[in-house]
Amino acid sequence: MSDDYEDDRRYGAEYGDGDAEGAGDGRRGPERTFAAFPPARGRGFATSWWGRAWLQALEDTALDGQQLKQGRQLARQGGVGAVSVRPGRITAIVRDRDGTAHRSDVLLQRLDADDWDRFLDMAVDRAGHIAALLDREMPPHLVEDAAGAGVDLLPGIGDLEPECTCGAWDHCPHSGALCYQVARLLDADPFVLLLMRGRDERRLLDELQVRSAARAAGAADSGTRASADDARREIQGVPAGEAFAAAGILPPLPAPP
Repeated sequence: MSDDYEDDRRYGAEYGDGDAEGAGDGRRGPERTFAAFPPARGRGFATSWWGRAWLQALEDTALDGQQLKQGRQLARQGGVGAVSVRPGRITAIVRDRDGTAHRSDVLLQRLDADDWDRFLDMAVDRAGHIAALLDREMPPHLVEDAAGAGVDLLPGIGDLEPECTCGAWDHCPHSGALCYQVARLLDADPFVLLLMRGRDERRLLDELQVRSAARAAGAADSGTRASADDARREIQGVPAGEAFAAAGILPPLPAPP
């Protein structure tokens, strides 16, 4: 990963799965803060398929394409400050061309506890998905398998909800610029998306390890019980009725005297 994507990872207290922001009791969830990008005129904002899907959700939702065009220009000019990513929300200070600063947030619905249970069960069954994430890849079949389990990872139309101090009620240049910059972060690390959905990388991997160990222990226990049953059969012999049933016929009667 290049220096552009190096971040200061700050992990707060554990948050409750029931709260939309995990802040109902005043506690703060995990947060990653990414340094501002330098100006990069002419560069695209997404090279990965999941980064493009993120931008597709933005562009399908926004009512004014001109606002998004201005947002792309602000992002290319380096107008987006450090980006904070935490469960359910991304935040940055975005500066207009005249230097006026606005705080812009984009909200994304967090997955609830049941969603994460289904996702984790699916991931334990398909270890290749986690290996891909650790390689900073998000293969399409991972997203498809998650959807098959009832879990939508990528946003769709209307899922990216903007908030900005400029007062706009729809996506404005500032929220648009923020989303375009976040597409670059997603390109480099799909765990950024999972953090927005409610789980940081460390917690997610810890939970997968616990589930994998529990499943392995259960399989070993089942194997031990089966071996014990086989051993008892060898010691006690097979009941006559079971032996006859297995043979399918009774033994022939002796010849008459």
